[in-house]
Amino acid sequence: MIDRRAALVAMALAAALVVAMIGSLAFGAYPISLSALFGGSLDATSKNVLIELRAPRVITACVAGAAFALAGAAMQSLFRNPLADPGLLGVPSAAGLGAATVVVVLASAGALAVWPAAMLGAFVAVMLLIAFAQRGGAQATASLLLLGVAINAACGAALALITSIATESQLRTLAFWMLGSFANLSWSVIAGMSVCVVIASIFLARDANALGALALGERTARSLGVDIKRLRIRVAIACAVLVAVVTAFCGNVAFVGLAAPHLARMWVGSGQRIVMLVSALIGALLCVLADIIARAVAAPVELPVGAITSILGVPMLVWLVLKMSRAQSLSGRSL
Repeated sequence: MIDRRAALVAMALAAALVVAMIGSLAFGAYPISLSALFGGSLDATSKNVLIELRAPRVITACVAGAAFALAGAAMQSLFRNPLADPGLLGVPSAAGLGAATVVVVLASAGALAVWPAAMLGAFVAVMLLIAFAQRGGAQATASLLLLGVAINAACGAALALITSIATESQLRTLAFWMLGSFANLSWSVIAGMSVCVVIASIFLARDANALGALALGERTARSLGVDIKRLRIRVAIACAVLVAVVTAFCGNVAFVGLAAPHLARMWVGSGQRIVMLVSALIGALLCVLADIIARAVAAPVELPVGAITSILGVPMLVWLVLKMSRAQSLSGRSL
C-alpha cells in the first residue's frame, strides 16, 4: 500500500510535470499563447509547430527521463550501490558505441539496425557490471565504479577512432549521441521507443518487490524466495532495453538516472515500487525542464540537453560522495 505522503508527492510531481509540459508546448522561437492553446484558436502555422515540433519533443523528453530514472532506480537496488547509474557505469556510452558502429562502420545496414546495436552494447556493459558485482567483498563498490570509468574510457576511445573515419554527415549524426537532444523525432519513432520503454518498465515493476528484498541483502532476498541469479538477468535485460532505446534515439542524457531515485527516496522512503513510480515522474520532469532551459538560455541557439542535465546532476553527485564519506567516517569512529 502507498501511504498518504507518498501519494501526495506523486500527485504533486504529476501536476508539476503537466505544468512543465504545457510550458514547453507554449515556449519557443515561435511562441504560442495559452489562450490559443486551450481555446482551440490556433492558426495553421501554430498547429504545425505544435503537432510536428513541440508535442513530439515534449513526449520524447518525458519518455527518456522516465526510462533513465527507472533504470537508475533498478540498478541502484540491483547493485546495492547508491552511486549506480547508467551514465556513471558506462551503459549509455556502450549503447552509443553500438549505435555509432552501425552508423559509420556498417553504414549500409540502415536506420532500423541502430537501436538493436545500441541495445547490444548496453546489454554487454550491464552483464560486465553484474559479473563484477557478484564478486562482492569490501571493495565491490569501488570496483564497480572503476569498471564504469573503464567502460566510459574504452567507449570514448572507440568513438574517437570511429569519428576519425566518419564522413561529414556521419560526424553530425555522431555528435547527436555525444550531446543529447529530444528534437527531430517522428511520431513513428516516438511510438516505437515508447512501446519498448513501457514493456521494459512493466517487467521492472513486476520485479519491484524482489529488488526491494535484494536491497536489504542477498541473504534476506534468498530467505524470501528470490532467485537472485534470474532476477539479475531479468533486470539487466530490462535496464539495457531502457537505456539502449533512449540512447539510440535521444543520445546520452546524463545524471537523470542518478538524481531521480535519490530524490524519490528522500521524499517517499525506500519502498521500491513507489520509488520507481516517483523516480519516473522526477526523471520526466527533469528532462522536460532541461529541454526548456536548453532552448531558453541562448535562444535562438539550442544548447545540448545532455550538458544541461549534467550541470543539474553534478551537484547531486558531489553531495552523494560527501554524504557517503561522512557516513563512513562516522562508522569508523563508532567502531
